Amino acid sequence: MKRKMINTIVFFCLSIMLFGCTSDEERIDVSFELSNDIKVNVTQVAKDYLIKNNCGTSESIQVETASITDHLVNASDGISKPKDIGQVVYKVTFKDKSHVATGLPEVLIKKDNNRVVGFTVGK
Repeated sequence: MKRKMINTIVFFCLSIMLFGCTSDEERIDVSFELSNDIKVNVTQVAKDYLIKNNCGTSESIQVETASITDHLVNASDGISKPKDIGQVVYKVTFKDKSHVATGLPEVLIKKDNNRVVGFTVGK
């Protein structure tokens, strides 16, 4: 009985070692590209938010330099509703002109409805 149990444990351990551990090259890449429509919509929402809040003008915000990444909202972000903490949202960053002392805020936009939930301080 003990021998059968030991053989079973050894079999499971070997199975996990052989099949459970794969190299980085063998892993499936789950990243995805945003569709062009989503990029355009999210970028426009962020630009409108910055202009509305006097953070920039149509000329100073370079839409073609927009970078959209995922961001986990935390308490240090400038958010409008505490219930958004812990949500994964889009973070839109615009590249600034080199002579600007402070950067544009990075706009946080909810993925499901393109609503601005807040911002983070630009770099």
